[in-house]
Amino acid sequence: MVGVHSFGALAAVSLVFPLASFASPLLPTTLAPQPRQANDFFVVAPVPDGGVQPRLNIRALEREPKNQEMWTLFLLALQRLKAMDQKEKTSFYQVAGIHGQPWVPWDNVPSWSSDPLWGYCAHNGNLFATWHRPYMMMYEQLLHTHALAIVDSIPDAATKERYRTAASKLRLPFWDWAEKPPVGEHVLPSSIADEQISITFPNGTVASIENPLFMYRFNPINPADFPWDGTQPYNQWNHTFRLPNPAESLDPVDNKAGILDVLDGNLANARDGLFKILKSYQSFNRFSNSMSGYDIKIGNLENVHNTIHSSFRWGHMYFSSVASFDPVFWLHHANVDRHIALFQALYPETYVEPLRSVYQTTFTLDSSSEEPTGGDTPLTPFHRNAAGDFWTSNLVRDTTKLGYTYPELIGNPSNDTLKAAIKKLYDDSASAALVARNEPAVNQTVRDYNVLLGMPTGYTAAIFLGKAGGNPTTWPTEKNYVGSFSTTFNIGMGVGDNTLNGLVGLSASLAAAHQSGELESVEEDKVVEYLKKQLNWKVASFDGAEIPTTDVPKFSIEVFSQLQTLPSSESEFPATIGEKVYSEITEGV
Repeated sequence: MVGVHSFGALAAVSLVFPLASFASPLLPTTLAPQPRQANDFFVVAPVPDGGVQPRLNIRALEREPKNQEMWTLFLLALQRLKAMDQKEKTSFYQVAGIHGQPWVPWDNVPSWSSDPLWGYCAHNGNLFATWHRPYMMMYEQLLHTHALAIVDSIPDAATKERYRTAASKLRLPFWDWAEKPPVGEHVLPSSIADEQISITFPNGTVASIENPLFMYRFNPINPADFPWDGTQPYNQWNHTFRLPNPAESLDPVDNKAGILDVLDGNLANARDGLFKILKSYQSFNRFSNSMSGYDIKIGNLENVHNTIHSSFRWGHMYFSSVASFDPVFWLHHANVDRHIALFQALYPETYVEPLRSVYQTTFTLDSSSEEPTGGDTPLTPFHRNAAGDFWTSNLVRDTTKLGYTYPELIGNPSNDTLKAAIKKLYDDSASAALVARNEPAVNQTVRDYNVLLGMPTGYTAAIFLGKAGGNPTTWPTEKNYVGSFSTTFNIGMGVGDNTLNGLVGLSASLAAAHQSGELESVEEDKVVEYLKKQLNWKVASFDGAEIPTTDVPKFSIEVFSQLQTLPSSESEFPATIGEKVYSEITEGV
């Protein structure tokens, strides 16, 4: 059944710089960034000027001199958006509330249920990838509107023109959590992780301000908007957290160093999971989400995306109902949209197909309906015109028609060029080449070793090669940690006690063990013997307590390898030509 959310926060903003002639426009002078439509629908639309512009990696947006004006506008526009009265439809609060709580209508789009317990966000079904596309587009549109308001306030004509050009090029940046960060830096850039940030204002003043990407302040926090029966008091915290400690406290400390360590520890796993799904063909339905019959030996984008959410242990990003209030959510999902676009370019013949998604319950989608969802299903609550028509998956298939692209897709590169770019970004098989057979290059093969995990919603399983740590919070920082699979982000999304499957790659860790001399040989029999002795795993419940695997319903673990060709060129992906399961490694589970 398709039927089809509202909320708001006046951020406490401190601008530490000489106000001079550039002061009042930094914060909204009116509460709504654009006039309401006559019928009160908000029309979601591409940025209206600049043509097709790339969404940039946030590191490039912040650091490249040519992007300075765009970076300034991005920060100031986000500051304005967050400072809007949270009762306004297009405030940060209300727009963030579309995704999850509070479970109320947005833009006059009602629920199919008299007592909804979900946001509008589509998960666990064939609309997961495409529903978030107009959502990001709307956020981008609002940032552009605020950027124009800032430009209009600049008195100097030459400066105004320069910033007007920058505004036309500004698109929502992405945070690439699978790229290897520059030496000495973390996976989470300082531009997102730091409480204060330096900014060069249009009048040339350089100052430090409260970083609008660090947190969102509720003004006020309304407990009724966030019904919650867990141990984390989301309905009492007056700002967002990323790793609150203690998580059950009304006034926790945000463990800033801890979240950096967790994301750094999960980098290898994120890279491996992402490269697997990009290099291996599946239909779009199977690639994009966790409930459309994906190949469990390859994985899917939603599971990879979930692991990033779950890294923010007990913070707002940890649960789908409140994740979008953390400003990092939007940068994360811009990156997910980028991965979708890369997959589309690699495999253009496949896209959303009709499917009855029995776990895709949302504010406006009743998963018990017999009607399948597909390319023409309304992506509610996103209106595309004043008449009240909605965006659909088919209408958002081509990002260039939505006013943006991504750096790897500029100029419509050939498939070979794109494969080479993706390998350069995410392929760690240089280490896997250590296990290549000593044969002529055209016949070289490599075994890619993986752990396949299965468990219901609400758990995190961590894999180690060697002694396993005792504190679930610090598992990713342990010396022997390999990676994890988490189902905590699925809580409250209608999956129930159904088994979810995820992968943790072992090959890079095995290659490192061989390189250090800990693993005697990379021949298959030696690897299996090593894994029988060294493979360990632990499970934590969603509230952070370590529990025996026997307490996890339907828990399963399996080690398998895929025999793959070793590519002979930069534009070639490895191909799987065989598979083997090693039940003796996990015997008795």
